[in-house]
Amino acid sequence: MNHPVALYAAIFGSSFLGTALLVPVFRALARKLDIVDRPSEARKVHGRVIPYLGGVPFYFCFLGAGLFIEAFYPQFSLPHFFPIAMMGGVIVLMGLYDDIVDMGSLKKLIIELFLMAILYFWAFRTGDIATPFGILRAEWLAAIITPLWIAGIINAVNFSDGLDGLAAGLVFICAASIFAIGFKNGQIVSCLFMAYLMGCTGAFLLFNFNPASIFMGDAGALFLGYVLGISTLVEQQKGITTIALAVPMVVMAVPILDTILSFYRRLMRARAGKFFTPDRNHLHHRLLDLGLTQRQVVLSLYYISICLGLMAFILSVVPPNYSALILVLAAMAIVFGVVVLRYIEGLAQRD
Repeated sequence: MNHPVALYAAIFGSSFLGTALLVPVFRALARKLDIVDRPSEARKVHGRVIPYLGGVPFYFCFLGAGLFIEAFYPQFSLPHFFPIAMMGGVIVLMGLYDDIVDMGSLKKLIIELFLMAILYFWAFRTGDIATPFGILRAEWLAAIITPLWIAGIINAVNFSDGLDGLAAGLVFICAASIFAIGFKNGQIVSCLFMAYLMGCTGAFLLFNFNPASIFMGDAGALFLGYVLGISTLVEQQKGITTIALAVPMVVMAVPILDTILSFYRRLMRARAGKFFTPDRNHLHHRLLDLGLTQRQVVLSLYYISICLGLMAFILSVVPPNYSALILVLAAMAIVFGVVVLRYIEGLAQRD
């Protein structure tokens, strides 16, 4: 199938321009309404008040892009656009509420899982899970994996939103990698989603790269994670919606790994009743503690994500017999990185 390159460019360009125009408006609104991030917690790394609401334009650009495609390019219409948009609106509202009053991690997680379960049975009900070894057909397993997967990606992006430009940059790199893979495989819907994400995050980095003048807040981080998560479900293969997890897991290994390590630390604190208490031990915090500047940490994690994106692209082009080997190599590289980081931390603590 021929790719609508002009449409990809239009979605990217309109999302970029829309975000670039709307972010200053919401920055001024956040200041007026006093919806700001004050560096009052030890885990905060910025030393001044920064306005939130920078991520709200993402949702308006998503609506605009989707409605544009539905109206003028119906042959490329996004499957289940309206339920996706409606649930996305709820996610943004939840993020806004959390930015203003801090609703707590437990409530957010429960609501995320509940909403994603509704979305699965409403729009994506399927029994097919794409693995490196073929298609696994198990509807009951898909019904469990789907809400957990999307909620996991939502929180992975949210956890990575701890330094100027980090979350937006990682999402841009992930989107660019998945776009390249989708372009090679003729996955038009996936490419449309990724063109939108690249446009929004690319424009947002103009305001959010260190030193940031605005934060995307939970409203933006949760919505970006939501779009990334559902983008693995919307592609049709032989008329059936499948859950393709292998390639996205490699592309998004940095935020996913950080989320897994955070979950492990929370389990260790569970006996003290602090499972849902945030800490300052995320990957970017650890690198800061080693003496790197914010920009050095962010650029280092960008580089790692680019390497993983290239590995994911290789995973998508090699024969299925070698896919498992690529995944093992990726896992080994990630584990090696964690071991080296722990070793360096140990040396630093001794000094």
